[in-house]
Amino acid sequence: MPTTFTAKHPGDIWPADGLENVPSCPVCGSGRRQRVHSELHDGIFRCAPGRWSFYRCGDCRSGWLDPRPTPSTIPLAYTHYYTHGQAGDTTSRPISRWRQFRIAQRNSYLNAHYGYNLKPAAWIPVFLSDARRRRFDAFTGYLRFPGAGARVLDIGCGNGAFLCQMRSLGWAVCGVEPDSQSAAHAQSAGLDVRVGLLQQQSLPEASFDAITAFHVIEHLHNPVETLCCCFKLLKPGGYITLATPNLDSFGYRRYGPCWLGLDPPRHLVLFTEDSLRQTLVGHGFVVSRPPHPCLTARHFFKKSLIVELGGDPAERYIRLPWFQSIKMEWLAAKANRSARKNPAYTEELILLGKKPA
Repeated sequence: MPTTFTAKHPGDIWPADGLENVPSCPVCGSGRRQRVHSELHDGIFRCAPGRWSFYRCGDCRSGWLDPRPTPSTIPLAYTHYYTHGQAGDTTSRPISRWRQFRIAQRNSYLNAHYGYNLKPAAWIPVFLSDARRRRFDAFTGYLRFPGAGARVLDIGCGNGAFLCQMRSLGWAVCGVEPDSQSAAHAQSAGLDVRVGLLQQQSLPEASFDAITAFHVIEHLHNPVETLCCCFKLLKPGGYITLATPNLDSFGYRRYGPCWLGLDPPRHLVLFTEDSLRQTLVGHGFVVSRPPHPCLTARHFFKKSLIVELGGDPAERYIRLPWFQSIKMEWLAAKANRSARKNPAYTEELILLGKKPA
């Protein structure tokens, strides 16, 4: 029998004195806009009160909430969040022979394509699936290894899971995380993580070889200011890797207000590939895509369908009605095929910005 879904949405309203108006586009500053959604609610983690309106810019086509939570009240939207668990250290787990083989396979790929010298690595993998190549690319944040002593800064590092990965690859790691609970988990793993926003930290300019921000800029009240700060912190020739939901994706076109990437009120600003690319270029970066497109339509489509049906997308195991499930799988496969041809329509945007040497 399929799961019976019951809607559970927060009934309270957001504190009236905890809202701020955003009449102009936070990305390009344009005053031309159109409201595309109203009465949005927290259908993902289902802990944030309030109803929200979402606008799209008439010029750059980015989107944003107006009104939105103020910086002082936004923690109300994170009382339940996936980074509140313990990250652990990726080097401390006992591993089986099969896992040892997989690690050697990954190390060989990273050595050949990203400049590492990881052990064990017995052979250069040639016959790898596209899915496995994408996982290996993401493991290192799409970053080539500059050599011993290279420093990476992870913005919005959460509980430090990604920093643990990068540390295991030989990077000197540092993180910034505004949520004190998540930051405490990262610090307990022995990571250098500072609590607060990037602009609040005393970090020397030109001190990092790389910066990563995975699904962070959509949470920021001023993402453009943060990108400007990142440019200053990077060494000449350094890279920034950005990942964020794509407002031009096939999933958004299909699921609209139920799309996983909207996630109100935690996601304050959403980009298209063109608007994110132009923002990076406008702040001095040379922009490129990763070697393989990020094909995550199945994940986005499934979670969005659960939201559409009134279920809890945070549940690990959930049975969907068979007809909707089959249709979702077909649509997701079609979206991935199309996005492979044109990565501008993937569910997640991933762009690399290089600071000129």
